[in-house]
Amino acid sequence: MKMQKATDAQRQAVESFRTFLALEVTPVIRKFRGRSIPAERMREITQGVAEFGLPGASIAPAFGGMGFSVITEAMLLEELCVVSCEVAHCVIGNMLVASVLADLPVAQQKLRDQYLPDLLAGRSFAGFYLPQTDAQAEGGVNAWQTADGWVINGAHEQVCNGLYCDFLIAQVRTERGALCHVLVEREQHGYTSRILDRPTLNGMFSARVSFSNVRLPVSQVIWEEQNRLERQTRLLEQVDVCAALLSIGLTRAVQEACIAAAQLPDSPGCSCASQPLAALRIAEMATRLEAARLMCLRAYSLIDDGTPCQLQASMARWLASETALKACQNALQLPGGKELSAALDLERLVRESIVLPSPNGLTDAQKFSIANALMGISIQPTFNVVAP
Repeated sequence: MKMQKATDAQRQAVESFRTFLALEVTPVIRKFRGRSIPAERMREITQGVAEFGLPGASIAPAFGGMGFSVITEAMLLEELCVVSCEVAHCVIGNMLVASVLADLPVAQQKLRDQYLPDLLAGRSFAGFYLPQTDAQAEGGVNAWQTADGWVINGAHEQVCNGLYCDFLIAQVRTERGALCHVLVEREQHGYTSRILDRPTLNGMFSARVSFSNVRLPVSQVIWEEQNRLERQTRLLEQVDVCAALLSIGLTRAVQEACIAAAQLPDSPGCSCASQPLAALRIAEMATRLEAARLMCLRAYSLIDDGTPCQLQASMARWLASETALKACQNALQLPGGKELSAALDLERLVRESIVLPSPNGLTDAQKFSIANALMGISIQPTFNVVAP
């Protein structure tokens, strides 16, 4: 794969975004560490982040985006992931739904015009539920057709951005057994969301979204049965590479803290660069991190070219998540680990990294996806796999 060097414009964009994050976002993250950020504070953050191109960096200018390459978007997203997985998770949800809205056909332009501008400006939050196996739709959300549209009932768990979202893309099963995706607005159509009693270990406060006799016009259907699978596959590729960037950001945060600690003068309880164990572990972190980033950029390059890349995206997600877990474990074992733990809340990062291979902590989920692509046969896991 031919690797392109970062341009001056890309470096300047990343540097200015990094400065903004340090001044405006990091203090908020520290204040709410271990708790969900209130919706209005999160909205303030996302509006600031939107000025630097997330979630609209790679969206065409004709639709209100900046028209940057997907690689540039990935570079910006990595910086956000270093600072906060929770904010990055919210922005990723907005990015994925923005890409869906931008790709809607002309016949559905009204939906794009209604929801995309506020989303790109960071003024609204979007969520989605996108299982990787149709079997998960059983007992989920069902739809009945009426004279003027649909009535939907049921619930989805582990909805991406479900806590904050003002509107979301939900998968429903019709009376005929067909699967389709609909866009539901919280205020206009009505649904409720709450944090589950069992929050996900990775800090992405998992939400349950419930629908009770929600009435939708037919115009809110965005993917029908005949075109759902292809569009869902393309979106799942983006889900995997975004999840890989979450792991890369977490690894970078740990590595940078370890390097800073290693450069401190010798003192009781502190590590130093001269200690062989610290030096070896930091070198290992850096090497694994670079390998994971290259795989992630490869997948992004294929997405930018419009080339299917589920195999590469799954590999990137798996390797990046394993890299994050290894980095956290090594940091805890370094001399001065207690001081690092206090500064980084390393125990929390370890819990996050454990489930990054897949949302339920099952590394084999990504391996199944890789094996299916390599062997050309479908091997279905017996556990649920949902979006990050």
